[in-house]
Amino acid sequence: MTDIPTPDEAKIRQARSAFNDALVAKDISAIDALLAEDYAVMPSFSAHCFDRPGMLDVYRNYFADPGFITFDRAPDSILVGSDGKRAAELGHWRGRWRADSGERSRAGIYHAAWFLSDQGWKLKRESYVLLEG
Repeated sequence: MTDIPTPDEAKIRQARSAFNDALVAKDISAIDALLAEDYAVMPSFSAHCFDRPGMLDVYRNYFADPGFITFDRAPDSILVGSDGKRAAELGHWRGRWRADSGERSRAGIYHAAWFLSDQGWKLKRESYVLLEG
């Protein structure tokens, strides 16, 4: 028996897939379009939160690195709140870079909070934990 995602879960999975595609394409505008105005993230590399403009700058720096390949987020579960306006996404992430010795990577788990806006589901909060690399 397989679980059929609700329409909201499917939309959030589509938004996450679009985010992953934007990372591969190094498309800051597409990433920005998925973030809420008051977006904040606790990245795996820092003990400090970044706001939306700060994290977009972090992505610009990654994209300028010729060794950077991509980040990928794979949702394990998406839980939509009873009000239909909030959702929690839990999953695994991996970042990949080219190195002289081959490919290197970092990986871990993440939590994301999504909120339904007039423009659809937007990322409001994310938190990443490094477990490998």
